Amino acid sequence: MKTTTRMLLTCAAIGAAGGVLLIPANNIAAAISVVMPLAYAAMTGIWLIPFVFVLALLRRPGVAILAALFASVITSFTTVYGASSLLTNLMIAIALEIPFAISLYRYWRAWVFYVGAAVFGLLYSFTAMAALGVDAWSVPMQATFVLVIIASEIAATWLGLLLARRVERTGVVRGLARPRAARPARPAKVPAA
Repeated sequence: MKTTTRMLLTCAAIGAAGGVLLIPANNIAAAISVVMPLAYAAMTGIWLIPFVFVLALLRRPGVAILAALFASVITSFTTVYGASSLLTNLMIAIALEIPFAISLYRYWRAWVFYVGAAVFGLLYSFTAMAALGVDAWSVPMQATFVLVIIASEIAATWLGLLLARRVERTGVVRGLARPRAARPARPAKVPAA
């Protein structure tokens, strides 16, 4: 990936804005995660928004990871999670980048974002269940917890994609964003003789 100053500044700005968004999210999550795990599950998608947004807007390898690093600079010093927010942000950014890395960053369809978010939500829900004691709940309540996390991740992905489309229409990333998908060239029509 060719990293230009403009790309770094764009990732820094999006990461900083994401960090500001995550300050109250981290603090609220710390307060409610153990006492209201379902409410925590419903808000887990918030952490995806900045990283879905930057990936959808720029369509370049590594931009979610860069934005996560910049977001972590802010959240590390302003939330109760401290430096562990770096690991959380990087985990999310890497998980969101993996589906695109599989295609060598050639295809940027919306469904890839949704699949990545749903898989991440499913995997994260098992970790969260153990950490929050949800694994001691009844099976239907555990299933509800998992479904709420996945729904939150999908809703946040939708919002991140929507915001990226709206910002892209302004033209501010012209020349910086990669095309959405590689399209095969159409063969030229040969005029009939």
